[in-house]
Amino acid sequence: MASSLNDPFLIAGLISRSQQGLLTAGEQEELDAWIAASDENRQLWAELNNPGIQQEQVRAIARFDETAALERYLSNKPAMSTVRPIRRLHTWRWAAAVLALVLGASTYFFVVHRSGNADGFGQKSAQRDIPPGKNGAILTLADGTQLVLDSLGEGKIATQNGTQVSLSDNKLKYDASAATDGAAYNTITTPKGRQYHVVLPDGTEVWLNAASSLQYPVAFKGKERSVKISGEVYFEVAARSWQPFVVDAGQMKLEVLGTSFNVNTYDDEKIIRTTLLTGAVKITPKQTIQPKVLVPGQTADLSKPDASEGAKLTIKETPDPDKIIAWKNGLFNFDGMDLYSIMRQLERWYSIEVRYIGTPENVIFKGKMHRNTNLSDVLKVLETMDVNFELKGNILYVR
Repeated sequence: MASSLNDPFLIAGLISRSQQGLLTAGEQEELDAWIAASDENRQLWAELNNPGIQQEQVRAIARFDETAALERYLSNKPAMSTVRPIRRLHTWRWAAAVLALVLGASTYFFVVHRSGNADGFGQKSAQRDIPPGKNGAILTLADGTQLVLDSLGEGKIATQNGTQVSLSDNKLKYDASAATDGAAYNTITTPKGRQYHVVLPDGTEVWLNAASSLQYPVAFKGKERSVKISGEVYFEVAARSWQPFVVDAGQMKLEVLGTSFNVNTYDDEKIIRTTLLTGAVKITPKQTIQPKVLVPGQTADLSKPDASEGAKLTIKETPDPDKIIAWKNGLFNFDGMDLYSIMRQLERWYSIEVRYIGTPENVIFKGKMHRNTNLSDVLKVLETMDVNFELKGNILYVR
């Protein structure tokens, strides 16, 4: 929590959600901790809850220079590195983005207009809104029956070959203590705008990001525990030295004993990325490439083959593992990400289609936000980089 107390974007998002009455219990605890952290925070909180604060701040933005605004609202902002030839986000524009989240669209319009973006295109993103994704998935049983999990109450939902399947604490759980012989496979699928948490029969915990799937047996029999995935999935594998855990990730196979790792296999990404947090993972590409073993803190990128060249497996250090699993912890982490990568994330989480008008400059972004944020709040931050958005139904136009 300490790091989040110093992140202006996360705090701004919490303040904005508090003013809309949308905070969860956990978010309220974070906000309370930030308020209690210093006299300055308490004073700012009191000011932001003053009914006349928005009008006062509009006048303040016009009156103060950018440095003063930054010092007032973005103390402890981390240093920004320069990225060339891609433009970097100027300091005062981060201040404007935070003010947009805290003070609302009317103040943001003033800031954008002042910076010269007055053609009206970008202002339309706040006229319509799309709520964030949520927990939900479709479970396909061995007999082909499909259950929409977010429409069911807690308790037992199925029995297959002696294995009890139940919902508890927003998780799908399997009890195979009375399992009989015979293979029976389930598949859990998260549509766009949904994510889910599964506890497999061996106690392995699995988190599925939006637009992902996991196929697995209702009981792990035999010499290995085999599952198949698509999309993005995070595993915390229960240790069983006598029964390796094997993941079929499309173009490669992962073999582990007891470990935690993230796999991104989305079709619209150019690489299949595996990031290891604990334990060890053996990666065996299905092409004629030698297997590699990852150690904690490493990432393996498997390029997808095309007509000009075959697949390549590259091992590198992971500078920020928390960034890789930010989605699992309820966050967007845009540090060092380009516009097109961010748009692919938004397409999956908000179940939208992104269309580009012309070729927007591929700027690099920096910042974090809670994933339970409406789309309009995310766009307000991104628009500070001279990227304009217009939302029509479920189609987001970008230029």
